[in-house]
Amino acid sequence: MQSLFIPLAAAMVWLVTCPEPALAYLDPGTGSFIFQLVIGSALAGLTTVKLFWSRIVEKFKPKAETSSRDES
Repeated sequence: MQSLFIPLAAAMVWLVTCPEPALAYLDPGTGSFIFQLVIGSALAGLTTVKLFWSRIVEKFKPKAETSSRDES
């Protein structure tokens, strides 16, 4: 598995750092569409966090110690 990871990672880095020109036309609506995707994704993420906030807090809250002896 390790022997496959390094060449694959090197190929991905090369593809990202050495792009070829696309020679494509981006119409004015493309920017608006990308903006809507970013805002929609952010709002969906915030809504998900809001809905599951109590469960998220419970995961990070320290457990209360339960003792069987009487503390009087």
